[in-house]
Amino acid sequence: MSSINWVQLRLKLREDIVALPHFFRNPVQGMRTLPQWEWPTILVLQGAFAMACSILANFLERDFFGLVTGIVVAPLTNYLMAAIVAGFFYYFFKFFFKREISFRQIYIHVLFASIPLLIISTVAFLLPPLILLGMTTSLLLLFVGFIDNFQLPKRPIRNLLIGILAVHVVYWGFQQVRTTSKHKSLRQKASPETLDIRKRIKR
Repeated sequence: MSSINWVQLRLKLREDIVALPHFFRNPVQGMRTLPQWEWPTILVLQGAFAMACSILANFLERDFFGLVTGIVVAPLTNYLMAAIVAGFFYYFFKFFFKREISFRQIYIHVLFASIPLLIISTVAFLLPPLILLGMTTSLLLLFVGFIDNFQLPKRPIRNLLIGILAVHVVYWGFQQVRTTSKHKSLRQKASPETLDIRKRIKR
């Protein structure tokens, strides 16, 4: 019985995956005509895409430990983040707009809108600000999907997404300052002058 289910799943995946080329050709239009995927399709394709992006990113960074661990960690992390974001929007729409929109539909919107962010994250280590471009693009796609597909009011959704972007920019800036300070501190500890002082103290 289980083998029949796997065969059906493979056939369903072949039918559903057709939506991806359409989305990549025109992401804005793709957000307006998102597929009605069921959970098995969502989870399999989401996991595979997250895994592929993780493998590519770690390969480019030559992080071979991350290359191995990312095969498991990347899909699980992606599932968790998408569920948290979709859950946030689900309850926000429910309490502020009095709209109970299908969690699965919101999840699909979050999933497709996050594709640019995932792709850009594979090369963001070369130029860290690129991650802000990916985040902005993903939020713009969410705006298109929420307004056109759920008929939500434009101004509150726009303000909400701008607020999310602002928080992300502040957090990203904080992380960059923290990382730079940490690297600077390590360089100072490893400098010849510092090592010479330590030798004198030990004597």
